[in-house]
Amino acid sequence: MSAIECVAVAGGGAVGCMCRYMVQQMPLLGADRSWPTLAVNVIGCLLIGFVATLIDGCGGMKGLRLLLVTGFLGGFTTYSTFTMDAASMVRAGEAVKAFGYVAVTLVAGFASFIAGRALAERLL
Repeated sequence: MSAIECVAVAGGGAVGCMCRYMVQQMPLLGADRSWPTLAVNVIGCLLIGFVATLIDGCGGMKGLRLLLVTGFLGGFTTYSTFTMDAASMVRAGEAVKAFGYVAVTLVAGFASFIAGRALAERLL
C-alpha cells in the first residue's frame, strides 16, 4: 500500500468518524445510544452497497474506493460500538432487548446493503 493510499483511508476515516459522532449527537435519535449506532450502521450498509457497486462497475478506481468505502464508510459505521451496546444491555438485564437489537442490526444492515447494491446496479 502506498503513502497516498494510506492518506486516502485515513482522511476518509477521519471524516467518517466525525459524521458518526454528529449523528450520535442528534436529539432526534433520543438519549438511548443504541438508536444512533443502529442508524449509522444501517445507513452505512446501504451506502457501502451503493458506493462499492458503483465504483466497481465503473472500473474499480482503487483510490476512490479506499477513500470512500474503506475510509469514510469504514469510519462511519461501527461494529465495536454495536457490540458494546448489546453487551451493556445484557449486563443491565435486558437480554431480550439485546437479542432484538442484534437481530434488527444484522437483518436491516444486510437488507440495506442489498438495496444499495441493487440501486447502483440499476444506475449502471
